[in-house]
Amino acid sequence: MGLNGGGFSDKRKSTSQFREKLNNFLFNTETLQGRVTNFLMLGVIITAVFLSMLSTVPSIQSGWGDFIDRVEFWVLILFTVEYGCRIYAAHNRWQYIKSFNGIVDLITILPLLLTGDSIVLVRLLRLARVIRVAVSFPVVRALFLSLKGSIKLLMGVLGTIFLISVLVGNAIFILEPQTFANAFEGTWWSLVTMSTVGYGDFVPKSVLGKSLAATLIMAGICMFAMVTAVISVKVGRMVNYMKLCAGCRHSISPDYKYCPHCALAQKFCSQNLGENNDVCI
Repeated sequence: MGLNGGGFSDKRKSTSQFREKLNNFLFNTETLQGRVTNFLMLGVIITAVFLSMLSTVPSIQSGWGDFIDRVEFWVLILFTVEYGCRIYAAHNRWQYIKSFNGIVDLITILPLLLTGDSIVLVRLLRLARVIRVAVSFPVVRALFLSLKGSIKLLMGVLGTIFLISVLVGNAIFILEPQTFANAFEGTWWSLVTMSTVGYGDFVPKSVLGKSLAATLIMAGICMFAMVTAVISVKVGRMVNYMKLCAGCRHSISPDYKYCPHCALAQKFCSQNLGENNDVCI
């Protein structure tokens, strides 16, 4: 019994060690093997995206279509194996599965399960690879995390823009039914006008219509400026507030000589803690 129990314990320990090593390869980008693995997968993703784009060129599709399809198939197999390994190696499997990265990884392999008439859906799902490229860079992940606290504000501003577009879209349709065939076209025009893009596919002809357009442009400048301001402030905080005060642990700028929260001298902090800058980071 002792021998069998010991063998079972050794087997569990071996399995645990293997999972931990696999976790380091797949998730821990602080280690050399983790960086190499993730960069290799990133290279495969970029190659797959590029091949998918090449397949949309008729001359290349006619000559290399079969080869690209075979490469696509094996890339999907690789992504599927990677997804399975990530689930197996994750410290918290359910947390990974329902995380943003886990959902993107799952969407990436869904084309393997879809064939035939779902070709449009397959191509749309392939776009998830582009998202995977984006979230593979720490700076991009940090940008999304910096905006996390402002989602409600951003949604409020964007929701207001949408409501104004719908309201003005219906109004311009009432004022100029000869120019706008329906309220949806009016809503599209109002959104384009608010954003100051101005495609020119719809142009109001009446004085009231032009007056409404002018008001909409001014409102759009203000509303979209609010979106830009929220993002700018958050990105600015992410870039400038990259240190933690050793005293109160608040985020502060590296240029601060004194913490604005607890007034601790940052030079004093560095000199009296063995010149270890990591303490104030």
